[in-house]
Amino acid sequence: MATSVRNRRLEPSYKQHTAVDDRVGVILGVEVTTGETNEGEIIEAQVDEVISTTGAEIGVVTADAGYAYAKVYGGLERRGIDPLIPAKAEPIKSRVPLRRFRYDARHDILKCPKGRILRPGRPIKHGRFFYSKAKDCARCPLKSDCLSKGRGNKAVVVGHDYPALLRARRRRERWSNEDRRLYQRHRWRSEGFHGEAKTWHGLARAVRCGLGNMKIQAYLTAAAVNLKRLAAAFFALLWFWIAHRSRLSIHGSNRSAVFDVWGQGQFEAV
Repeated sequence: MATSVRNRRLEPSYKQHTAVDDRVGVILGVEVTTGETNEGEIIEAQVDEVISTTGAEIGVVTADAGYAYAKVYGGLERRGIDPLIPAKAEPIKSRVPLRRFRYDARHDILKCPKGRILRPGRPIKHGRFFYSKAKDCARCPLKSDCLSKGRGNKAVVVGHDYPALLRARRRRERWSNEDRRLYQRHRWRSEGFHGEAKTWHGLARAVRCGLGNMKIQAYLTAAAVNLKRLAAAFFALLWFWIAHRSRLSIHGSNRSAVFDVWGQGQFEAV
């Protein structure tokens, strides 16, 4: 159960995660999940599948902000892939947000705005808790804004790939012209496929209920789009071949005419 907008009720829905080649727009991979599945759980496995299927090295992966998670940035960086994904702004849940804390990856510690050290403690699924000492927070001028009611020390959750997320946020603030160009290509290349599939191939609604049936519909739609790409490439090659043969015929006719006139002139002179 999921919804794409806040003012709509929850209803059964599906998500299609599609890998599209940037150069020619061929669909390289399709994965269909229920609407409640997080995008960050899909992209790494899908990238690995594309590499295995095509045998090609991937240099850059572009995706929308729905994939802007620390684990995604970290996973792609470990594969030697440049993640060009616009990082989300940090959700502010406190008067002293996480961005005011400084993570030291070398020593694996966290420093608060006042320079006090928070050390790693209890692990969770996607990160760890970092805790400060109660005596460090006791006389801190930010205590009333920083600590929750009834708590004597600060506890902060830091994701496993938090440094990769910080790099993505800093990079987003100073995207180069090439970064902007590639992301604009993503908007019309990848998002354009989804618009094409929904508008021309009926993918806006599920034809039949069930995840298995939705996968069949998505696979058939991707196959139809790829056949269109193949037909367009074939006719482009055919048109190029016809135009090339036409130029050869015209050029050959001119050469024959010149040879005939020259030969006739020589003959007449003799």
